[in-house]
Amino acid sequence: MKKALFLDRDGVINTDKGHVHLEKDFFFEDGIFKLCRRAISRGFKIIVITNQAGIAKGFYQEACFNKLTYWMVNYFETERVKITKVYHCPHHENYTGK
Repeated sequence: MKKALFLDRDGVINTDKGHVHLEKDFFFEDGIFKLCRRAISRGFKIIVITNQAGIAKGFYQEACFNKLTYWMVNYFETERVKITKVYHCPHHENYTGK
């Protein structure tokens, strides 16, 4: 049996300041790396899930999200945490993203 810890990004991994999409606005929550290292030591994979309605609302492009995600995953690696996968939803029911 495989075990996974699913973490929402905004508000769990980083401080939710609303539509965070730049490194300069991304602040890790206290204890997130310790939590993840503890989960990994117990056999859990780390999976990040996140709604990114800012893409649909036109606040930023998906490429911007991807760039920040790449940076975040690499930062986790410097903290001895491997993120197995990141899933995101770039949609919003009231916006088409165009």
